[in-house]
Amino acid sequence: MGFLFLVNHGLDDGIVERAFEASRQFHNLPMDEKLKVRMNRHQCGYMPPNVSIHSDSFETHQTAHKPQVSEAFKFTFDLDTDDPDHGKNRRFRGHNKWPEEAVAPGMRDAFMDFHVMFEAFARKLLPVLSVALGMEPDFFSPHFERSSSMSRIAHYPPISDPKKEISLPGHTDLSFLSLIPQATHPGLEILTPGGDWIAQPVVPDGLLFNTGNTLCQWSNDVFKATPHRVRASPDTHRYSNIFFLYPNVDAVMECVPSCERADNPAKYEPITFGAFHAAYAARNFAYAEDWD
Repeated sequence: MGFLFLVNHGLDDGIVERAFEASRQFHNLPMDEKLKVRMNRHQCGYMPPNVSIHSDSFETHQTAHKPQVSEAFKFTFDLDTDDPDHGKNRRFRGHNKWPEEAVAPGMRDAFMDFHVMFEAFARKLLPVLSVALGMEPDFFSPHFERSSSMSRIAHYPPISDPKKEISLPGHTDLSFLSLIPQATHPGLEILTPGGDWIAQPVVPDGLLFNTGNTLCQWSNDVFKATPHRVRASPDTHRYSNIFFLYPNVDAVMECVPSCERADNPAKYEPITFGAFHAAYAARNFAYAEDWD
């Protein structure tokens, strides 16, 4: 399975908690304020309910796309004016959409502190994953020097019937890896190799680590992208903040040499991460044609 817990990670609990406070602040805004920063074609901004459809279903007996009933706010790094991509409208590079400071005081700073801290921590894991695949420690690092990583600030409202309703249908993450601090309430479920959905266990101060589709494809399926979903409760609002480590948009995802053998040839054609991300977005978001 692609999920595990990291402990003794040394992350600043204050930054994590301030991001949760900012999440409540944003999601409690009136809908008309949130829609002013509706998600754009770069996947930055507010994602209302019923727009994420997760075309690759992992739900038993589900035959059609099923929209999520949660809402989220997504963002990446703001590009510096001296960045080569600044002002070029290059997809998935910058282009954040923020509420006015007067509308959500301190939100932007709280979210960016969260994003910067988790980006730095995630990059420390790259040598570990490189060595795990039999490569030199710096094998992956050059592909993340101008990463397009994103954070997702999610809110799962109460649902009327947890036995029948799913807040976020089963899916795998696009990311190279995902890092998830403990959510405010339970609800995450993971699909086991045997086909059973199990509730995520709780590990005090544990940081949930998940490998995504990007690492899975890059490693020729040596690392797995495990399906997971969210089922909220009928009486609580669940908040979850997730960091997704993405490589440079022009990084070429070509089979790691150690993962290709005569009895296990490369399964995927080389592709840039930017193209990989665009294909994922087109499959999984119902309003792609309306993006600005």
